[in-house]
Amino acid sequence: MKRHAVTVISRVLALVAVAFASTACNFLFHRPEVPEELRR
Repeated sequence: MKRHAVTVISRVLALVAVAFASTACNFLFHRPEVPEELRR
């Protein structure tokens, strides 16, 4: 029973960590402007 509780708590904490990390990091949505010389 104790092992199950620890597993559940660790999974919940991992989900919370992923949620905070994904909202703090906008790397996936970052689209810098491409210079005109590189568009050709």
